[in-house]
Amino acid sequence: MSVLLRIAYDGTEFRGYAPQPGQRTVQGVLEEHLRDLFFGATIDVRGASRTDAGVHAHGQLVAFDKTLPIPPEGILKGLNGRLPADVAVLAAWEEARPDDVAVEPRFENGGKHYRYQLVRDSATDPFRDRFTWRLDQDLDVDRMRDAARDFIGTHDFLAFRARDCQATNTMRTMTRVDVRVCEVSGLHGDTVRSFVIDVEGQAFLKRMVRVMAGTLVEIGRGHLEPSAVARALHSGVRSDAGATAPARGLSLIEVKWPGSRTRS
Repeated sequence: MSVLLRIAYDGTEFRGYAPQPGQRTVQGVLEEHLRDLFFGATIDVRGASRTDAGVHAHGQLVAFDKTLPIPPEGILKGLNGRLPADVAVLAAWEEARPDDVAVEPRFENGGKHYRYQLVRDSATDPFRDRFTWRLDQDLDVDRMRDAARDFIGTHDFLAFRARDCQATNTMRTMTRVDVRVCEVSGLHGDTVRSFVIDVEGQAFLKRMVRVMAGTLVEIGRGHLEPSAVARALHSGVRSDAGATAPARGLSLIEVKWPGSRTRS
């Protein structure tokens, strides 16, 4: 019997999700407080997505195998009473597999939804800038939308990954890449333009969504043509795509799961 947790976190002060020696990571914090909750037992947490340093999550999914008969509601309350302010458990439940095989969120999920947020504003906003990429110029949304359509489908995303990505298979399928714009209130009482890029797919390469977002922004700025996306997908050459967008604008909105829950 595995326990699944849907968690949210502000990634600003984390060096990413996955453990790193001597670094504060989301998995490390979860395992530390699960160990406390389970009276010193070693708990190994299995995550669905290894978000980068500075990337946030609204609906990350993790699983672990408990060593004591604590019910899911007790785990949820116990963890939320121990976790730091930048991590929260939204839901907890149990699932079993035949022959007591452990649940693996990374391989069993139904896809992931990422969102990249930008804002056109010259003024600093301490309540917003941790979660958005602030731009000093406007973007041509029509050009970005034209280019975004070329991401849809199954392609080789070799040009849209980090240079140190170790994946041997770079074919990925995108089911949705949308760009939208809306007006939001600025800190100083003015109205500013906010840009949202939603990306959905089954799996992603290291920093892939950030490179996709950075490419669309360069297209919106007029630094690249909309055809740059198709060209980079065809060539597999990293320099044909745009720069990697900053981590702070990216959030993992949801890891899709059968009977998916957001809160208990």
